[in-house]
Amino acid sequence: IMANACENHQKNNGYRPVNIAIVDRGGDLVLFRRQNNSFLLSIDIAISKANSSAGIPYSTRKIQEIVYGKDGKKGRVPGLAHSKSIVAFPGGLPIKTKSGFLLGAIGVSGATGDQDEQCAEAAISAISDHL
Repeated sequence: IMANACENHQKNNGYRPVNIAIVDRGGDLVLFRRQNNSFLLSIDIAISKANSSAGIPYSTRKIQEIVYGKDGKKGRVPGLAHSKSIVAFPGGLPIKTKSGFLLGAIGVSGATGDQDEQCAEAAISAISDHL
């Protein structure tokens, strides 16, 4: 359901093809889907975005703010930028129940960061009644 919703969002909005990775709360890959003509290097990025959001657990956009700062303020933990396991740009979102329990995360890569994040949001919205 989630991957289908993400793919439909990508097609309806006409941005570049994407890679979609969904991991459980421990970061184990549950689902991976690569759209035709998506960037090959985005395979690892999508998985890393999902792992980052499961491991921290914030959106990778929020991780970007923690690392690099926001609104002219310095990041709180700039050292995370040197970690090979942390992605600090948009496209990864934690999947949580309405009560806040972490189930896993989704990472999308291949379009712009904003589009990747919108695709991930569409995927989570598709299952929101079950959360």
